[in-house]
Order: sequence, then C-alpha cells, then structure tokens
Amino acid sequence: MKQVNWGIIGVGNVCEVKSAPAMYKTPNSTVIAVMRRDIDKAKDYAKRHHIEEWTNNADDIINHPEVNAVYIATPPKYHKAYALKVAAAGKACYIEKPMAITHQECIEIEKAFKAKNLPLYIAYYRTCLPNFLKAKELITNGTLGNLLNVQLNLTKPLDVKDENYEAHNWRVDPKIAGDGYFYDLGSHQLNILEFLIGDIEHVQGLAINQSKIYKSNDVVAANILFKNNVVGSCFWAFNNGITTKRDELIINGTKGNIKMTCFNDNPIILTLADGSQKEFDIPYPEHVQQPLIASIIGDLLTKTKQTYSTGKIGAKTNYWLEQISGLVS
Repeated sequence: MKQVNWGIIGVGNVCEVKSAPAMYKTPNSTVIAVMRRDIDKAKDYAKRHHIEEWTNNADDIINHPEVNAVYIATPPKYHKAYALKVAAAGKACYIEKPMAITHQECIEIEKAFKAKNLPLYIAYYRTCLPNFLKAKELITNGTLGNLLNVQLNLTKPLDVKDENYEAHNWRVDPKIAGDGYFYDLGSHQLNILEFLIGDIEHVQGLAINQSKIYKSNDVVAANILFKNNVVGSCFWAFNNGITTKRDELIINGTKGNIKMTCFNDNPIILTLADGSQKEFDIPYPEHVQQPLIASIIGDLLTKTKQTYSTGKIGAKTNYWLEQISGLVS
C-alpha cells in the first residue's frame, strides 16, 4: 500500500473536526468517498470537505474499488454489521468507540479480521494525545515512584428533563449505544487507565438508573484492581447539577502524584512528595484524532504494528464496561 484511501461510513459530528480532516491532511492519505443515510447531508459534507464522492449506501463505500481502508463512524449498534462486511471485502478498518454494543459482538468482529490477517483499529485516540503520553512518561520514568492508586471522577449535569429525550439522543438509547454516557465516555476512561496503569485484573461495579429520564444507567461506580496491585476508585454520574460538574483523574505513587482531566487539555499538575509542583500545559492538536490516525496510516503503509488501539484492545475495553455495568452479553 503506497497511499491510504479512506471511505467513511457515517459522516456525522465526530467527522467534522475530530477525525476525518486528519485523514486527508496526513501525508500519503486521502478520503475517496463518504456515506450518510441522508444523501443531502452526505453531499453537503463532501462539498465542504472537498471530497469527490458521496452516497447514502454503505456498500458503495465498502466495495469501492479505490478504497482500501474504511472508517466506521456510526452509532455502535451498526458497527458489527458494517465491520463484518469490511472484513469480507478484505480491507483495513477503523471503528469509532466503543467497538460495539456488546463484548460478544467485539469478539466476532475481531475474529473476522484476524481470520483474514486484516488491520483493525478502534478510535481510542487518547492513547496518542501528547498530554496522556506525558502522563505515561512520568509514570514510566519513575517520577511518581511505585504506583499505589488511581481516582477517577466524572460528573455531568442532566441537561434535559424531556420525557422524550431518549428518542432524539441515541447515546442514551441502550439498543443503539449500550449503556448510555457510561459507554460513550467511560469507555475512553477505562481504555486510558489500562494504557497508563496496566492491565486490569478485576472490577467490582455498581450501575443504577437514578433519574429514570431514559433507559440507560446514569450513575456508575467501580472499584478496580490492576494486575500490578494498583487500586482504582471510579465514579461516573450523568445526572448532577451544574455546580457538581467534575472531570478529574489522579494517579498516586510513593514519590508524588499527577492530577489531570480526561476530556479537555487542562494542564497536568505534578506534585512531588516534598510539596513542590510543576505544570505541564500541553494543548490538544486541532484534530484530536490526528495522532492516532497518523499512527494507523504509518502502520498501514509500512506493515508495522505500532498502534496500541487495536481491535483486541477495543474488545477488552468492552469487556470491562460490561463487567462494571452488569450488562454482560
């Protein structure tokens, strides 16, 4: 492969700035065609991004003779069906997170690509963002000493009280997205915890639907034991008042700790045992998925396997989502 020619299924909001522009801005990579069920919106997207072809049929993307890599950017409900078609067509694939609605679906996807020795990647792009790489460096080089525990808190306000909210927000519909915002946002966080801390050994989870505005759980708590004996305490609430909005990740070691956020590029605060502090102010790139996409492109062009966020990793994240939420497939 001398150039990665992308076809995109589902050019919605995530494709506006976060991901797709990186595919045509990265060297030796371009976007050949895009798909959306609403043909007028597909055409509008293509025209605005200077992409020559558009369609409302995913098969046109998957079977396009010039497309050699397919990006599935739809809600999770559709990931498995499209991914299996991509595997059958013999093409590389990049799937939005979470990888699928259930862990079992992830296993089926992974097996299909493994059977044909095809590259499969999942959009857990924080593993390539420079602020998380700095955190990884501080952990790996011993600045924190021996790791002891990690604390994660994510609380967001319940932004609507409309009884029909679920009908116009697919992220909180279990049939389309899994278990609501926990699957949408918590998946990123569980994935980055394993990247930073190490493999998870065991979890104890509690998930409830406290507000009953929609069918998905809106409060989730988890105790996590990592294989290296680090202990984690995590809490997610998506029904709080605006004054309790929090995004906090604290990693504690014997020589100090780091405090950072998961969903914005606030500075990393390093505090050492003597009380001294240092800030690392590392802004996000314009297109937050570009570092991961560039890594994937590098893998595809050189036939190397450097990228962390593979199908195997994506399936593992879904496994822990299910173990915590209790929605075991």
